[in-house]
Amino acid sequence: MTMEPFGIEAEDVKAAEKYETLGPGYYAARRVAETVMRGSDTEPFKEIAGKCADEIRAKAYDLVETWMLSDLEINIQGHISRMVDDTVQALLTGQPWAMERYPYHAYSRGEEVRAAVAKHGGEPLLMKRIADLELENKRLRESLSNAWNR
Repeated sequence: MTMEPFGIEAEDVKAAEKYETLGPGYYAARRVAETVMRGSDTEPFKEIAGKCADEIRAKAYDLVETWMLSDLEINIQGHISRMVDDTVQALLTGQPWAMERYPYHAYSRGEEVRAAVAKHGGEPLLMKRIADLELENKRLRESLSNAWNR
């Protein structure tokens, strides 16, 4: 007895009598699924799975490659930036290697650097340095004064 095509049949109702929590629909669905899948070939599934795996692999590779190249570029940029900052810091603090390489250099590059420092630093730089030293002198005097008054 079929209620509709691929519907619940009498054998489904009978099978469900032993397991009423499953009901006839469970057995009908299992029968329909077994009928549909009977004789099916697994090869198309392997082909589909292979295509999916290839697509996932290609996307994952693109993402990883893009991320790694971007990370590498940022690391190189950071390294170059730190090298420039370190060189400027070495010059400003008078590190011997930096002074010999730039302002004390014996060739025309040294002359150019010395001329630029004198031109751009000159009197304004000296005046700022004098102001720094005067503040330091004041701080030291106050410190000495406090030490004497204890």
